[in-house]
Amino acid sequence: MIWLTTSPRFKGKKPIDYLFEKLDLLYPKRWKDQFASPSHVESWKQCWGEELDEMGITFEEVRVGLKRCITMYDWPPSFPEFIKSCRPSLDYERAFIEATEQMALRKTGKDRWSNPAIFWAAVKLGGDLTNFPYLAIKGRWKSALDKATEDIRNGDLSPEIPPRIKALPAPGKTTVSVGEAKKRFAEIHEILSRKVVNKAEGGGG
Repeated sequence: MIWLTTSPRFKGKKPIDYLFEKLDLLYPKRWKDQFASPSHVESWKQCWGEELDEMGITFEEVRVGLKRCITMYDWPPSFPEFIKSCRPSLDYERAFIEATEQMALRKTGKDRWSNPAIFWAAVKLGGDLTNFPYLAIKGRWKSALDKATEDIRNGDLSPEIPPRIKALPAPGKTTVSVGEAKKRFAEIHEILSRKVVNKAEGGGG
């Protein structure tokens, strides 16, 4: 029960209390006007907290969801609307197109991903991503994307895109020092290892 339990991450508050305050800041007056009394506020926190825990919604999903709420809803969202902002349904074909485009851009470090699950699914498919048309591997792509999404939620994959590993020069043409090479690998290791922390804290956010 991470949403209804006090956490050092939120300065000793319950995450659901933080979420209530955040929605109040994003929708000033409109948010609190929904609640007739303090008891209604407590009922809301208990209900939403239980449902968020039941669905396994992570702090990271809520962080992203709050940003989407600003552009999606002029009025405070209902619970179903809020969940849609936290977990938008994926268009598999559009995600496939994004993956092929961004993996090509990644060669120059200019890739920009709308969802980390798309990146990890692209990594899973490897060269097949560009060697086959969508219709030929759409089943594998869907499975890879669904698995990546689940692994991110469970903390088994990092919600962050790791930096591109620059190819090391051929022997005799080294322009990168040993120290710099170690630094690059350490940065990648740090990002990937955060999944352990995310999993311990309930998914990160």
